[in-house]
Amino acid sequence: MMDFENFNNERSRLNALMSENDKFFSEFGIIDDKVYADGAIPKKYKELTGLSISVLTRCEECILYHLQGCIKESATKQEIIEAIKIGVVGGGSITYPSARFAFSVLKEKAII
Repeated sequence: MMDFENFNNERSRLNALMSENDKFFSEFGIIDDKVYADGAIPKKYKELTGLSISVLTRCEECILYHLQGCIKESATKQEIIEAIKIGVVGGGSITYPSARFAFSVLKEKAII
């Protein structure tokens, strides 16, 4: 079972550890936050794009992070599924395990 709270706590703890040991990581976090904030492109679409990229790059941690962002920004089930499909089309069949992972989280969270 995927526990978003534990995932987020561990992610925050490790991000803090990295930032405490090298300012690069805190500076990168600031840039990341700015890029994903509302702007000319609304945050919802940035999160959907992040989800597509996460599937493409086969990063399960990134998939969890951006699925949460999509949910928080009220992305619809169909928007989320289309974002997953974009990642699969970009990466080919090698991305199917990542797509399956994303769908398993959507099922567990009763989104599908």
